[in-house]
Amino acid sequence: MAECITSERVVVLHEMLKAIGDANRLRMMCLLFSGEKCVCDIEEQLLISQPLASHHLGVLREAGLVSVRRAGTWSYYSLNLQAIRRLNELFLQVLGTERFPEDYPGRDECEEPPLKARLRG
Repeated sequence: MAECITSERVVVLHEMLKAIGDANRLRMMCLLFSGEKCVCDIEEQLLISQPLASHHLGVLREAGLVSVRRAGTWSYYSLNLQAIRRLNELFLQVLGTERFPEDYPGRDECEEPPLKARLRG
């Protein structure tokens, strides 16, 4: 059995990927790479409503991917650098191309599964 099947890293990566698995949240993260933004900037640039922007930012905050700074009635969001680094590390550990063994077979080198051969024959 592959180690990643039972690894806690898979569970953590899954939770992080769920958080960014929405197109609006992924776009928000892309915007935040240019620096801290208030909700009004994000909603304006993504052409979404304030409640929707706040909801998505809340999901990203709960996942630890963004941080919020409050100044009076304004909320400013920024990426959590450590969490983004962790996401990158986990992705590479679980799904990185370096996990392929040197002798990984190409599709034309794979044998037909026994059950499939029996069903055909």
